[in-house]
Order: sequence, then structure tokens, then C-alpha cells
Amino acid sequence: MKRHLVGLTIVIILVVVVLVLINSYATTGFMVLNNEKTIKIGFVGALTTDYASYGINEKNAIELALSEINSNGGILGKQVEVIYEDGRCNGKEAVSAVNKLINVDGVKIVLGGSCSGETLAMAPIVEENKVLLFSAFSSNSDITNAGDYVFRNCPTDFDGATQIAKLIIDKNNKKIALISENTDFAQGVRKIFSKTVKELGGEIVADEIYGQNGRDFKTQLTKIKQASPEVIFFNAQTDVSGGLAVKQAKELGINAQYFGYFVFSSKNALGNAGEAANGMIFADVPSLSTGEKAKTFLEKYFKHYGSSVSEFGAGARYDSVYILKEAIESCGKVDVDCIKEYLYSLESYSGTIGEYNFDAQGDVVGIEWALKKVIDAKNGKVIIVVK
Repeated sequence: MKRHLVGLTIVIILVVVVLVLINSYATTGFMVLNNEKTIKIGFVGALTTDYASYGINEKNAIELALSEINSNGGILGKQVEVIYEDGRCNGKEAVSAVNKLINVDGVKIVLGGSCSGETLAMAPIVEENKVLLFSAFSSNSDITNAGDYVFRNCPTDFDGATQIAKLIIDKNNKKIALISENTDFAQGVRKIFSKTVKELGGEIVADEIYGQNGRDFKTQLTKIKQASPEVIFFNAQTDVSGGLAVKQAKELGINAQYFGYFVFSSKNALGNAGEAANGMIFADVPSLSTGEKAKTFLEKYFKHYGSSVSEFGAGARYDSVYILKEAIESCGKVDVDCIKEYLYSLESYSGTIGEYNFDAQGDVVGIEWALKKVIDAKNGKVIIVVK
């Protein structure tokens, strides 16, 4: 009789355990207990191809922040782990990556993308699954309306492209050519830039597009030369294509004033362009402030990783990790809706890239574009001409 009762007790215990596991699966989609010792966060960015410098730049910043956070007790006493996926600056790849992070790894927060095309492609998926997406370097203006769960601390191209277009017209240039890479980011800039130029009385005399990861632009540049522009706006997404396009334009004898976008803040872009870039003016995310936080961050970054393809991009990503740390600690757990509301209600964050907060669309407020001029391309020297 006693043996029978013991057996029955064991059966009951096993049934209870199974029911608990089934409930866990129904709630989270994973057969796990609720006492995980780590907090998992996903990352989607370009880790290979010509765009890899951006994704690796962000990965370095994340690893730097994680080493500090985890060595100081983690978040809510748990270590933080980031699962990295290569979006290759491509919407299709980013979709596969974010689906894997959500459905296999069970993450509730995704850092990325490092390219606008990645972010725009992932936005509907994170919205449907109520997963938070936080980008530090996607500037396409369409991201503004991408969804309630999408945030970024990089300024929008609407402001950057408008600012560079106004400067060109203010300098009494009327005949303008542009050459753009065929990516979501560059095409978004192209649309805003062209619209602003026309509204201000300028004329687009040539509007050429080249394929993603292009290397030879002589066909497009020859057409531009025939249009006799006063200005060429080089609208590239990679430091390789941007720099080579400028170099080839100068080799073809196109002596118009050269303008560009943020890619020319990269020493790689200026190196690819060579002396042809001297005198170029480009719109760029702001330089990191001279504040103590920025100074300390850059010292640590350079010590661990050497030079950065974008100091702003690294700083913005570093900030994002700490912002999320504060949000999770405020919520007491990884509660995505609570974290989302924390970000929307954040009055001001003092970070490496400056003082800022987020508006009702999840866009950054307080970080503005700057216009810079290349003084010495060989040595990567630029100066700010307009803030």
C-alpha cells in the first residue's frame, strides 16, 4: 500500500512538472524555466561585404559596453549575452536574421540594423512580435514611421539631405548632378535631396544610379560630365564606392564643386578618393562632443580596437546598450512594453554623443547634422564649416 502511494506521488509530481513546462512553452514559445542566468539580446548588422566596417564598428562598441556591464554585476544580477547575426546591409538577409533571433533564440530586444535597408526590412517583424528594435546608424527618413517598437539615436536623413541641398543652393549653384548607390539609404537621401533642390530653384541636370558595391562609375560619370554641372553630389553608402567615384570623376576631368554625404567622414573613403576629395563638403553626423564621457569612451575604444570607421556610430551604439540597461533595471525585468514606454518618456539622456531623448516616433531629439569640409584627404583631416 505504501509502495503504491509513493508511486502515485511520483506520478503526480511528474504531471505537475510537465504542466509547468507546457505553460512555459505556451507563454514564451520555449520550453525553459524562468530562472535563466543571462539576458539575451540580438544584433543584426553588416558584418561582411563592403558594409562590414559599419557593423563591426557597432559590434566593437557593444562588446566594450558589455565587458563593463558584466564585470560590474550585469543587469539585475544577470550577465548579458549578445547574439550576433550578419544582415549584410541587405533586407532579405536581415529578415532571416531577425526571424532566427526571435523564433530560435527567443530575444526580446534587437540592436540594429547598421544599414537602413536592414532596419526597414525588420521593422514589420518586430512590430508583429512586439520586439524592441534599436538602431544606432540607420538614418533613412522612412524609419520615422516604421513602428512603435523601433527607436534610433542617429539623426534622420530628412534633416541631413535637406541641409546639404540648401547649402548648395545658397552658394548660388543652379546646375546640380548627383550619383547615387542603389540602396535604401542612398535612394532615400536622393529623393529628399532632389526634392529640396527643385523647391529652392535648382536644376538636376544629371541623376545617375549605380549598383550596390559598385567599383566602376565611368559610364555614369561620363553622362554627368556631358551635362556640365556646377556641382556633383556623391551619394554613396560605402566608403569604397564613394571614394572611388570621387577619384574617377577627377580623373575624367570633371571640375565641378564636389559635395557628399556622411560616408566621407571615413578615412577609408578619403583614402580611396585621394587628393580628388580635397575641398569636398559633406553632410555628416556630428563629431563626438569634447565632454568627459565622449573622451573616456574614445580612449577605451581606441585602446581596444584602434581607429573607428565612425566615432559617432560607435558612440551611439555604446549609448544604446547603457540606455537599455537603465530601462531594464527601471522595469525590473525584460518587459518590452515597459522598456518601450521608458524610452518614450525619457526626458534626457547624457551620453557619449550628447544630450538627447526620443520623440513620439522613436526618433532622436537633440542630435543634429553637421557640414564638414575636407582639408587634407591623405591624412583624413576635415573641419566643420556649418553646425
